[in-house]
Amino acid sequence: MSFSDVWQTLVREFVLSVTQEKVPPLGGYFADYVKQGCELAPDDYRLVALTPATLRLVVTSSNCLTDCMFELQSKFQQFVPDDWGGHMEKGRRDLGVIGFNILEGPVLDILEINKTDGYLDWAEPKLNALHWERLLIRAVVDFGRSCQAKQIRLQPALAGSLGTGATDDPTSQPRAQEELEQRYDASANALGFGYDKSLDRFVYDPCT
Repeated sequence: MSFSDVWQTLVREFVLSVTQEKVPPLGGYFADYVKQGCELAPDDYRLVALTPATLRLVVTSSNCLTDCMFELQSKFQQFVPDDWGGHMEKGRRDLGVIGFNILEGPVLDILEINKTDGYLDWAEPKLNALHWERLLIRAVVDFGRSCQAKQIRLQPALAGSLGTGATDDPTSQPRAQEELEQRYDASANALGFGYDKSLDRFVYDPCT
């Protein structure tokens, strides 16, 4: 099978990867990424697999400039007042996304790790209680194992990560860069990635 066929197959089937259990259930490792002293209910969270085509059908914090992405979602409920006394809304909202390209090998190249831009009063406490970046990277690593990827790559913060939310305000740029380094570089190191200078990527062998 040519790489073109492999790529098309992986992208076409990616949106089914969660239901097909190509990625182990989130509950299997969710607790490993809850910060010490915090309590979260694993059943309230799920991963949704998206591609640019399926993105048209959902509301997400990513413009999905990559081949595939995982979106971390959590249950929510809130009371909404109205002229009839109000009602309760329930559903799921996105907390963060991770996007990656599929390169020849196949190799999975992570380019985007972003938190939600909306519902910050609701999202921030959940994000602050969770190593959400590492959890999402772990999901891509597990997907890489399931599709027999030869390598997982992760773009470092200084490589110009997609959708970083960088600002033109020079006073806030150092803080934004520090946040990116924690999100990309520190997470990669914590998960056992090694830096490859020739690729300018953190790399991980999913077979190890």
